[in-house]
Amino acid sequence: MKALLLAVLAAYLVAAIHSVLAFVNKRRALQRVSDVSMAVGFVFHTAVLIGDWFIDGRYPLLSLRETLCFLAWTVVAAYGVVLYRYGAQALGVIALPLVSLLVFVSLFIHSGPATGFDDVVSAKWLFPMHTTLLAFAYAAFFVVFVSSVMYLLQERELKLKRFSAIFHRLPSLTTVNQLATTSATIGLTLLTLGIATGMLWSSSRDGRLWHNDPKEVFAALTWLLYVALLIYRSTARWRGRRAAWLGVLGFVLVLCTFVGPFLMGSYHVFG
Repeated sequence: MKALLLAVLAAYLVAAIHSVLAFVNKRRALQRVSDVSMAVGFVFHTAVLIGDWFIDGRYPLLSLRETLCFLAWTVVAAYGVVLYRYGAQALGVIALPLVSLLVFVSLFIHSGPATGFDDVVSAKWLFPMHTTLLAFAYAAFFVVFVSSVMYLLQERELKLKRFSAIFHRLPSLTTVNQLATTSATIGLTLLTLGIATGMLWSSSRDGRLWHNDPKEVFAALTWLLYVALLIYRSTARWRGRRAAWLGVLGFVLVLCTFVGPFLMGSYHVFG
């Protein structure tokens, strides 16, 4: 599958380059090339994940390499939905280079499956559901983060009354707010379901719903922050600089949730 994953990387790199060029030059032809290349890469990427599942005989989300590859796939899926629903092409300037980087790292990183593999396969349906829900939640929160950054950039230029070329290439503040709120709602829902299935899986492993594991603690903090974010957005009529900063802070917690267990010696290093 490595050869096919190289093709995926090539397609995403072409998509990323043309997305940046389309953003800079405002040329629709370049954006179409980016969209087509991304779609081709996504199809090949899906084939890689399915192929790995069948070849290895297990869900491809146990090792760091597999997790990075799967996360890249979810980010592309999220960007595709955003592109279709909102036409927010500016998101691709950040999303596609990130995806390319994740796929590149997954190609060359060497990591075996996480410990506790026997425990994982003992609850076959819970583990895939738990990890998949969390991966898509992370992708949704990434969209919230980028939307928040776009809001802060536009809000700053409006305040200073100095409008750069970037300002005119970003979606409107209304679109950015709608995108951030919708993505936060979806992400929080997925995170809630992911935490719930994780607790059920943990109970099936050793009879405990909660271990005070670093990943569990960070996930709980992330959940609380996005609940606060959605409450703030609803009371502030879906807008506000503070809400945007909460979106940025929330993604920092998401990164801690994902990276923290690898650095802190947690048993819970997948998903």
